[in-house]
Amino acid sequence: MKAQTSLQVTIGATEARTHFADVLKRVHRSKEHMIIEKGGIPVAAIIGMSEYDRFQRWLAEQELRSLGPVLAERARLAGMDEADLAASLQEDRRAIYQDMYPTSIEK
Repeated sequence: MKAQTSLQVTIGATEARTHFADVLKRVHRSKEHMIIEKGGIPVAAIIGMSEYDRFQRWLAEQELRSLGPVLAERARLAGMDEADLAASLQEDRRAIYQDMYPTSIEK
């Protein structure tokens, strides 16, 4: 399922201020996103939440892609192979899970 991209509309800061409720309404419908200009220079954008969410997911994916090589290099420098790294990550996951969901019954 492909996400629908909104139409870019450029408006001046004065118009955006004067008609802010209408600008929000247009953006909320996800039909348009607004580029706000001041003195002919683009200074801000108003986008709908669905587009913002897609942008945030894209940023997270980019960061995740760059994390792999960095993690591999640090593991190599620490003398860890892939199996050591996987075991360490599993141990960390277990510890985080136990911190987040402590058992109510003490053994």
